[in-house]
Amino acid sequence: MTETTHRALRLALASLITVALVSQLFIGMSRGDLTVVRFFSYFTVLSNTAAVVMLAMLAARPGRDSNEGFAIFRGAVTVYMSVTGLVYAIILAPNLADVAVPEPWIDWTIHVLGPILVIADWFHSPPRHRLHKNIFWIWLVFPAIYLVYSLIRGPLVDWYPYPFLDPDVSNGYLGVASWSLVVLGVIVGFSALFHWWAGRSQASPEPG
Repeated sequence: MTETTHRALRLALASLITVALVSQLFIGMSRGDLTVVRFFSYFTVLSNTAAVVMLAMLAARPGRDSNEGFAIFRGAVTVYMSVTGLVYAIILAPNLADVAVPEPWIDWTIHVLGPILVIADWFHSPPRHRLHKNIFWIWLVFPAIYLVYSLIRGPLVDWYPYPFLDPDVSNGYLGVASWSLVVLGVIVGFSALFHWWAGRSQASPEPG
């Protein structure tokens, strides 16, 4: 694949995800199902929004991830999109959970296509900067903040973005903690996989 083609594909995916997210928000607001705050309280929306930024930046300058900071950001986005896709596939979709997605094509774009292609992009073209072995802890910061936010806001507004975060649905906070540990394991697993893959083609650190 030529660099021009790769950049075009990254921009096309960023554009498609953007259209899907904007459509989800406006359709949801028009139906009274969503507010802006509730929309951005979904991990899926946050991970896909970050993916749009990351893909657009790479499309504009492919060598950007030779910078350590951007390589860390790209890795985080790839992990979060992977978690989005897997949690949807094994927990949310089988239980027909209401995740405020009004149209099947939006659902498919942000829960299936986006995660798969972001993962594929990592495997096809891993970051040029060597990632530190303790990068897992950095990638865990955002999910931890998101969990705390969801659990604090949930009882205040009587709404949770996902059923497994709702104590009334998950058999109390013990159930929420159990599901959170499962998701933590998924995050660590994906982090280890992506870190290992990136390291295969990196013999030495590159300048930031």
